[in-house]
Amino acid sequence: MEILVPARPRTRTAAVVLGALAVAASLLTAPGPAVAAPAATDPTPGPAAGTEGGTEAAAVEVLEEARDVLSGDPQGRDATIVLHDLALAAGDLPEDRFGEADRILARPTDGPRDPLGNGYGPNADPTSTCGVVCVHWARATGDAPDLADGDGDGIPDHVETVLATLTSIHDTYVRAGYRTPVADGNRGGNAKTDIYLADIGSDGLYGYCAPDDEPTRPAAPAYCVLDDDYSRAEFPANTPLENLQVTAAHEYFHAVQYAYDIFEDGWFLESTAAWVEDELYDGVNDNRQYLRQSPLAQPSRSIDDGSGIRVYGSWIFFRYLTERSPAAQGGLPTIVRDMWRKAAGNARRTDPHSMRAVAAVLAARKMKLPRTVARFAAANRRPATAYDEGASYPVAALAGVLRVGRRDTRRTTTRIDHLSSSTVRVQRRGSMGKAWRLRVAVDLGPKVASPAAVVTVRTKSGRFQTRLVRLGRSGRGGVTVPFGSRAIRYAEVTMVNASRRFDCFQGSYFSCQGAPRDDNQRARLTVSTKKATRYSR
Repeated sequence: MEILVPARPRTRTAAVVLGALAVAASLLTAPGPAVAAPAATDPTPGPAAGTEGGTEAAAVEVLEEARDVLSGDPQGRDATIVLHDLALAAGDLPEDRFGEADRILARPTDGPRDPLGNGYGPNADPTSTCGVVCVHWARATGDAPDLADGDGDGIPDHVETVLATLTSIHDTYVRAGYRTPVADGNRGGNAKTDIYLADIGSDGLYGYCAPDDEPTRPAAPAYCVLDDDYSRAEFPANTPLENLQVTAAHEYFHAVQYAYDIFEDGWFLESTAAWVEDELYDGVNDNRQYLRQSPLAQPSRSIDDGSGIRVYGSWIFFRYLTERSPAAQGGLPTIVRDMWRKAAGNARRTDPHSMRAVAAVLAARKMKLPRTVARFAAANRRPATAYDEGASYPVAALAGVLRVGRRDTRRTTTRIDHLSSSTVRVQRRGSMGKAWRLRVAVDLGPKVASPAAVVTVRTKSGRFQTRLVRLGRSGRGGVTVPFGSRAIRYAEVTMVNASRRFDCFQGSYFSCQGAPRDDNQRARLTVSTKKATRYSR
């Protein structure tokens, strides 16, 4: 499938846009089984952020990247993200390149104005049909879908399927209480959101959504382009209908997101879009391909890491939240909708960035962010029992193993970045007996950095018992749990840094494109065994 957009500072600095450019790595190859992805580089600001020359240079780089992607040379980038970035950066381009950006952002029906090959050719004979959206297609050339018309109404059966699919998706979002996409005036013939069918699958593209112009306010219109047929030859992993369904759900959700804030953080835009496609079409499971770069597989990377495919992988965080807070409206959990409402832009541009919105909505549901992130990280060590479909998910990796015997003490120290975790397993060394206890003590740094920890005891019967470690102001705390019984296999200590403090608009891939204030926090763990003076069941 496609996918979209990085965050944008409230000021028009293309260098910051460039910093978020890697927010979405390419899904530009045909879907298939997830494979191990290369390690992402550390997020860094764009060139010369904050200087006039650097801003212009960054905008030019965005422009040239958009040319590469849409001319069939993706180089690890996604179509929607670069078009979105280009629209945001266009105002910082040199005057002599304004027209080039305008042509790249052209719609397929602009034909020759689009020099990169996605415009319909001169003999395409484009036409459209409208309902809640307008679907445009070509009647000739390689962009034409299957033109079979079983009911003889002049509209190809495939086009009717696309319109019916989009209508169902639109109606679901409306019933769930989401905003409708912003009207685009008379572009495309009327004010309705325009969906274009084109042969983009031959370039490895599932679809994309893009603004027409440089946005001047948070709520902005968009148009979307979907592949004309999703043929098995181009997209073999799912059926053509399944690929259409999840791509349309994902892309149209971007148009809905733009109605809240087109400048919002990329990880939030993409991970919630990847989440919602699974909510609407749960049986397709196309978004599982992103789990190999997600908090499940990479617990030491931040939840709001918007680099590479990781920008999609954090959909699992929202799956976790909706399974714990399942209250729904119109068939969709309300918690994600409420986060978008909280994150919505306004004329003063004082809206909270994504993670602040997430924390605020969790707090309203009595789910404090540090504890929630800690329980989420611990759950990712046992997805088969923690998620409805977790048997098919990867398991979060351990950071290490400590083995303790009787009257034994072991220590370890690690470093944890914001919104990430580290889990250490503790195992018995030798036999102990039921009366032996495990004392877990942690020192996670100042409470202002939002640390948290949980201890999970795993029994041989397959049960898990989780205890939250209460921390003082200094970030120190401890808990004692049963450990010596043969019924207990091991204990695991999950330590998290749930900080959401940033210096915003620094060109990073994180929330508010900010520089995290609390990365690399030192976490000390001490475990010791002792025999209870009195054992009771």
